[in-house]
Amino acid sequence: MTVLNRSALKNKNGLPYLEVPELAELEWIRHAFLTRNGGTSPVPFQSLNLSTAAGDSEQHVSQNKLRIASTFDFEPDRLMLLRQTHQDGILTLREPLDRPPSSLEYDGMITNAPNRFLAIKTADCLPILIVDRAKKAIGAVHAGRQGTARGIARKALKRMAFEFDCSPRNFLVALGPSIGPCCYEIDEEVFLPEWEPFSIAGKEGKWRVDLARINIDQMRKEGIEEDQIIWIDLCTRCHPDLFFSYRGEGQTGRQLSFIGVTE
Repeated sequence: MTVLNRSALKNKNGLPYLEVPELAELEWIRHAFLTRNGGTSPVPFQSLNLSTAAGDSEQHVSQNKLRIASTFDFEPDRLMLLRQTHQDGILTLREPLDRPPSSLEYDGMITNAPNRFLAIKTADCLPILIVDRAKKAIGAVHAGRQGTARGIARKALKRMAFEFDCSPRNFLVALGPSIGPCCYEIDEEVFLPEWEPFSIAGKEGKWRVDLARINIDQMRKEGIEEDQIIWIDLCTRCHPDLFFSYRGEGQTGRQLSFIGVTE
């Protein structure tokens, strides 16, 4: 497994982002794990916020969306944004797609269509980007506590195998920044026994949980090998200069991670 840190940070047209070299080497893939910086939203959403859910205006979010699309050279309407619900629904996008589906209440997307940029919004939850190098199929997953409990990353891999005949040996999986076990504590009532190897028992029935390693373990059970996994190991709460963190800030914005096939 390749583990990255702040050294993966790049800047394009004044927009900071984190890049995975293994994905960047694929000329037909465009991707980025964006930070909170480089946008137009005011405090407490400063500045590259992509969600109106916490109170930011549609105008600011639209301007930020336009800035991302312009920087990474795609049409804004090609950026697919979900109404994430902390569940395990996965949307399959196929061409021709004249208009977006009527309901976008999902926490994952998969496609083999070009020029569709699958986007995930986070502020502590784990963004996961998936590529099948042989089939040119991609996926994007929002894995918070509830999605992880439902095995959403495993379900995305299975759905890609079913829909696009993907094989586990052809996947590359990139995990973006999320809250780390240093800062993520949950109550025993919502803690699952299978998470214990990736968690630290705390006081008064609390557990400090490693979302990233739990998801890595789940995907390995679907045949993903260590050398197919790249992890940007940065805690969103520990790096407030780079990331929004719900646990750290309460009312705050959402950063974007995206992936698309360009041809």
